[in-house]
Amino acid sequence: MYVYLSKILPVFVMPLSVVFLLAVLALIFLRYNKRRTSAGFLLLALVILAVSSMPFVAGMLYRNIESKYPPMPMAAVPTGGCIIVLGGAVGAPIPPRVILEFNEAIDRVYLTAKLYHAGKAPMVVVTGGNQPWSESKTAEADLIRDVLMEWGVPKDAIFLEGSSRNTRENALYSKNLLDAISCVSPLLVTSAAHMPRAVSAFNSVGVSVTPVSSDVRVVNQHIPVIMDFVPNAGALAMSSEAIREWVGQKVYSWNGWN
Repeated sequence: MYVYLSKILPVFVMPLSVVFLLAVLALIFLRYNKRRTSAGFLLLALVILAVSSMPFVAGMLYRNIESKYPPMPMAAVPTGGCIIVLGGAVGAPIPPRVILEFNEAIDRVYLTAKLYHAGKAPMVVVTGGNQPWSESKTAEADLIRDVLMEWGVPKDAIFLEGSSRNTRENALYSKNLLDAISCVSPLLVTSAAHMPRAVSAFNSVGVSVTPVSSDVRVVNQHIPVIMDFVPNAGALAMSSEAIREWVGQKVYSWNGWN
């Protein structure tokens, strides 16, 4: 039940959900001839939708989360006992797919392979299972292992944790595996925006990690131009993701998972 709630509850603070709620309220007040109140709710809904869809706003929100753990040059990454890479980057070959599907977070896996080949750690721990509603019978950890092997990481250097369904479980279930392979001072690889919550989750179970961020999505900080204020769907998605991650951080903090 917790897994379902952790995925569903953040939806209610997403810009589209808030806009939908305000629109419903506008209709209710209009039904009772409260036209001024109805217009106010509708105007507020439009403002929230427009602002959260602006690239300037989306970039500001997302950059604020990513900036806590910026990426570091390969030469600056210390040597660790192993590399922990979190799932969320690879989709299973469910029909009509015939091969694996990569998403934006595939940078995590690529960076992990680069770190291994650079001699930053002798082992890789892949953590990531399937959601209860997933159609795939194969844990994502297994899929990521296959990608790492294609990129030259030997199979006997890869250890899998394929039961976790969220970041909290990534940390909980990986701890026993880390102990079993005697991995100390692990390097943690995940997306820059996800790193604050991931570091907190591992710290809460007594695993001290060195964050090595990837998948940085806000680049080229420049003086805003007119197009930075023209709403688009991509910016709305980025704003929503930033808010979702911020809510996740607060929930982890409230539960003492930091």
